[in-house]
Amino acid sequence: MTMESATTINQKQAFIRKLITEIFLVVGLSFLISLYMFTQSRDFGVLSMYIPYAYFLYAINTYYLLRMYHHGKINKTEYGLLAFFTALAGMAPFILFIIQVNGRYSQRMIPVGLVVALIVIPLSMYVYFRTKANKQQIASLQKDLGKTTAEMKLMQSQINPHFLFNVMNSIYGIAMQENADKTADSIQRLSQMMRFMLFENQQDYILLSRDLDYLREYVAIQSLRVENVPNIKIESEIADPVENFYISPMLLIPFVENAFKHGISMEKESWIKINADIVDRQLKFSVYNSIHQLEGTDLERSKSGIGLDNVQARLQVFYPGKHLLVIEQNQQEFFVFLTVDLLEGQPDSVVDINNEYHGSN
Repeated sequence: MTMESATTINQKQAFIRKLITEIFLVVGLSFLISLYMFTQSRDFGVLSMYIPYAYFLYAINTYYLLRMYHHGKINKTEYGLLAFFTALAGMAPFILFIIQVNGRYSQRMIPVGLVVALIVIPLSMYVYFRTKANKQQIASLQKDLGKTTAEMKLMQSQINPHFLFNVMNSIYGIAMQENADKTADSIQRLSQMMRFMLFENQQDYILLSRDLDYLREYVAIQSLRVENVPNIKIESEIADPVENFYISPMLLIPFVENAFKHGISMEKESWIKINADIVDRQLKFSVYNSIHQLEGTDLERSKSGIGLDNVQARLQVFYPGKHLLVIEQNQQEFFVFLTVDLLEGQPDSVVDINNEYHGSN
């Protein structure tokens, strides 16, 4: 079962529990109110029996008709007709029940039902759209708060980066002088990765090619330490985008980081297979790796980096309804498959970082 399908099932179960609770409350309260009203006045008792009808209209309108209209499945005219006929059709069984309890029919029953409908339907529309607007506002505030927190952390990490790059350039020069080509290459790759983390990772969207470049550098550095170990196989096929596609940064690397942390053993058969391709303006990304039990003293491997939960949360923020994430795992293997609808053309939130790059040299 995918994580998205599990989330959908949980949401449906929560909705059903909420609906059942509301029905029990409405039926129970209306029964008690009717008992009391009938002791005071028969007319008020009859009026109180319209409470379940009012809730029926509210529930069918809020949980079904307005959702269909909001998601574009029906237009405004179709919504109005459905709401009108639902109100009429739903009134019949309630009036029959009232006649059964009251013992007689009154000409006021249908007009009272129509008045109830004219009050409840507009009220439910107001509540529905007001709730939607509040949820969107909360989501926007949460997104802004998350960005602010991330920017503060980024500012802390960027304190005097020039010193760090100068030190790395010095070490790179020493490695070249001593003909330590692998060490020099690793330092150069690490320097490029750090530039990415400091200057590009802060944006909402970056060029997909830059994100995939960072992914290649990470795989290359991690592969250096195991390239002479025969029982470890690392394969990666990462496409070179030819289009001007943009993506939110650091959505892919946590899965690869997770694969290297939990999928590599120097003593046991291990493998990591990474694939990234662009098909029909969609990024299709997969990681398939072995799993080995964590060693009790291996503190570094027990850390989760950015964390897969963080990635899932960011996907919901930046790609709601525009991504698919499938994660499957057993005792020996871990598999993740991610598709993301790509942005074509430069988004407004992307800034030119060339000056920052040049300034850090």
